[in-house]
Amino acid sequence: MSLPEERLRSERAQFGVMWIVVAVLVAWLAFGFVREPAASWPERWTVGVLALCFATPMIVTMGYRRTLPALNRTPRRATVTGQVHFAVDPDSDSDMPAYDLIEVRVDIDGVQVDTTIADIVAAESRVRFGVGSVWNVYAFEDPAALNNDHRTRVILAEAHEDVVRTGYDLGTYVLHQEPGPGSDLLLRRFADDRRARKAAAS
Repeated sequence: MSLPEERLRSERAQFGVMWIVVAVLVAWLAFGFVREPAASWPERWTVGVLALCFATPMIVTMGYRRTLPALNRTPRRATVTGQVHFAVDPDSDSDMPAYDLIEVRVDIDGVQVDTTIADIVAAESRVRFGVGSVWNVYAFEDPAALNNDHRTRVILAEAHEDVVRTGYDLGTYVLHQEPGPGSDLLLRRFADDRRARKAAAS
């Protein structure tokens, strides 16, 4: 199984390759206007569509891949209330696998909040998340920051690095990875990281 650092490097490498492909396609498109004979319009349309297909998902997810919303790293106790299943429309062309997310209830500043763990927990670890079991999680400072599907998100804390994940679902952005223990989500940049570093240095 891969480690969190390896999964994060793999994802960044994949997106790096995709940007190279886009750059090559755009360069070919530009060269097609000046070379002799000039590229035909069907060629230009084909290359343009390919470049757009590669670039669109990277542009749409760029914000979340670079910086995630501010995360309150105060561990909170989350009690499992159930699971929710996400399945792809069988009539669609998507190859994204079906998966389950863990639903929990978290005490945030004295208020009981129903939310969802963003980590996609692998089947071999998911059996531990029975209803009533308690886990440590981190909540985003703005609960609605990733609430595009009417489900807020929390992240499993470092205390549960032994839990095997297969990716994560941030509502706006879903990534499936090789299964492995630990959270590469916590290795990413959050909007409040710079503020936390300044406070620690002062």
